[in-house]
Amino acid sequence: MFRLLSLCLGLVALLSACGPIYETQYSMIPPTTSQGRLCVSQCQQERNLCRQTCMMSEQACRADARSRAAYEYESYVRRQTAEKKPIKKSVSDFENSYGCSSNSCQDRCEANYRDCFGGLCGGQVIANRVCTMFCDQQGAAAPSQTPKATTQNTVPLSAPTAPLQSAPTGNDRSLCVRGMQVEVQWKGDWYPATVTGAARADGRCPIHYEDYGSEDDEAVSLTRIRPR
Repeated sequence: MFRLLSLCLGLVALLSACGPIYETQYSMIPPTTSQGRLCVSQCQQERNLCRQTCMMSEQACRADARSRAAYEYESYVRRQTAEKKPIKKSVSDFENSYGCSSNSCQDRCEANYRDCFGGLCGGQVIANRVCTMFCDQQGAAAPSQTPKATTQNTVPLSAPTAPLQSAPTGNDRSLCVRGMQVEVQWKGDWYPATVTGAARADGRCPIHYEDYGSEDDEAVSLTRIRPR
């Protein structure tokens, strides 16, 4: 217990030495038209379905991890018994469910919802960079750059480090062609991706991130796509 406490304290000290930690928080201003509010309601339904899918995937992953752990534990017990060695491990020692978290999946649900809310429905999404830890460090109180409203009614933040290249303006459907190699914006960074199909009825484009599994595939707003 003492070693674990020491490790935790050391980790906190290391993080504090790196300076303040920020996160992006969003404020949502709904559209004023009845058609826009109906659109937002549909966006919310899609987000709820997305969240449920994420939770079901996490539960299935954890169930599979428990099943594998039980099998490996039984094999371990048989081997130790055959060799007349003590059984020092339990089932939990064989369970590996670290990769089952649905956090990244839930983040995609929220990103898609913001795209839908601001890009399709005419609402406004305002991003604020907020210090959440070690805010007494030097520079923590420095305000982020004043956000600028875009044609998609979304207020983007500047990157916390080196500035990114500007995102393409407008909804360029010519980029959403199966096999097209593009870059997709995710949490302020651009990642290489390939378009996997034509633009959907809601205007979003299905893509696959290079060097990532199919579980990370998603449909994104055209405002998050630029040519390579």
